Amino acid sequence: MRDQEKQAAKEAKRDEERREEDPAQLAREQTRRETDLVREQAVQKDQAGKEARRKEKRIEEEPAQLAREQARRQTDLAREQAVQKDQAAKKAKRDEKRIEEESAQLAREQARRQTDLAREQAVQKDQAAKEARREEKRIEEEPAQLARERARRQTDLAREQAIAEDQKARKAKAKKQSRE
Repeated sequence: MRDQEKQAAKEAKRDEERREEDPAQLAREQTRRETDLVREQAVQKDQAGKEARRKEKRIEEEPAQLAREQARRQTDLAREQAVQKDQAAKKAKRDEKRIEEESAQLAREQARRQTDLAREQAVQKDQAAKEARREEKRIEEEPAQLARERARRQTDLAREQAIAEDQKARKAKAKKQSRE
């Protein structure tokens, strides 16, 4: 309980000191607040003046700014049109070159086909000529070949006949000897 009494006494003493200091403290705070308010009003007035000058300057510069922006847009548009025109010219040139190259390519292919056809015809003609020569040679050699085959057959026939006669003669001799 004593602690509470001590605490209450301390509180009472503080309240009394505050009451004594309050008028002086309040006067100092009020003076400080008034000074702050005057300073803040001066800053606001200065800022309002600066803002008004900026606004006037912006209004004065706005036509020039608009003119610069319009000039920039026109320059950008002209540049873009020039780029598009250049690209169109390059595309036309590429197309023209491609068409020329296609024509040249077609001509080369046609010439190659004609060359291939001529070469093929020459090969066929050469083969036909070789075939004709072989046929002629075969026709020329056919009588000699037939004569050789006939002679061979006659030789074979004569040999077979000689063998048959020889065998007959042996059989007859063998028969004769066996009788004796």
